[in-house]
Amino acid sequence: MIHSLNPSTSVDLLSGSYHSPFTIDLMTATPKLQPKPVRKTSEEQLPVVVTNQRDFIHKEPIIIPSHLEEVPVISAASYIKDARNRWYIHNVELKETWEVHVNLFNKVKPHVLSAHDYVVQRYQELTKD
Repeated sequence: MIHSLNPSTSVDLLSGSYHSPFTIDLMTATPKLQPKPVRKTSEEQLPVVVTNQRDFIHKEPIIIPSHLEEVPVISAASYIKDARNRWYIHNVELKETWEVHVNLFNKVKPHVLSAHDYVVQRYQELTKD
């Protein structure tokens, strides 16, 4: 459907008239479909070639002296490792919290639904004249 801003136009839709701030042209509206991209099969894809493989050697973090007394500055690698560990801990705790809340919801839901039904029933009884 094509919409254009024309506040003074009304459009007759099938059985009744419809007043809208938009013009709707149902007869000339043509969908603009674009074909989906075709995925290459594994035969068409080029194989992955490892050109350079290096052995990983663990290096101790380099401690850079700080301008503040008794405050060492850690290396970037240590900082990144610490951030990853903290993010992992955050994800684990969030997952546990989510599971606790889902279990609580599942235990409380039947009681809330029965209380709702009771309130609706009592309201209908009291308002019945």
